[in-house]
Amino acid sequence: MTAPSAAAGAPHPANRVALSQALVDHGDRLYSLALRITRDRDLAADAVQEAFATALQRASGFRGESSLGTWLHRIVYTKSIDLLRARGRETPLADEDKAPPGSEEARVGGAPTWSRPPDEILLGAETRAALDHALTQITPMQRLVFELREVEGRDIEEVASILDLPPGTVRVHLHRGRMRLRALLAQHFRGAVA
Repeated sequence: MTAPSAAAGAPHPANRVALSQALVDHGDRLYSLALRITRDRDLAADAVQEAFATALQRASGFRGESSLGTWLHRIVYTKSIDLLRARGRETPLADEDKAPPGSEEARVGGAPTWSRPPDEILLGAETRAALDHALTQITPMQRLVFELREVEGRDIEEVASILDLPPGTVRVHLHRGRMRLRALLAQHFRGAVA
């Protein structure tokens, strides 16, 4: 007589530990991705929670063709879209909760505000506001590809894996997004040079 096996679909304890560590390592980026898609803090948190539950259920099916982080990002992307559809939101909502001024500088490790000239601070804030506004005027997919590639620094293949798109399609969305942003920001930078 053989010993009873674990319930079908139950993750192996080692997989549970690896997934728990991946959530710690990638949690902020997973939430950031969900927030970019949903534009709603609560919905983004729900998407990450549901994604983690799904990852635990499907841990035995992880084939290792990509990194565990990329696999989790793909699940978060799918859950975010599913939650948007379930709530009847076909397109992301506008940003309602902006980060407090200066938080971007602290996160990126910029110089303290008091150590920079006032015109540089003003130009930086105006540029950030112009970019934020321009990002709302490109398609949601272009914005997502742009942010994953340019803000998070992911390579094209990883973005393609997360979004379940061919790399060529990702390159097209990135190129079109960059061109549209360039056109939208041209006036802002012309005025800054004058």
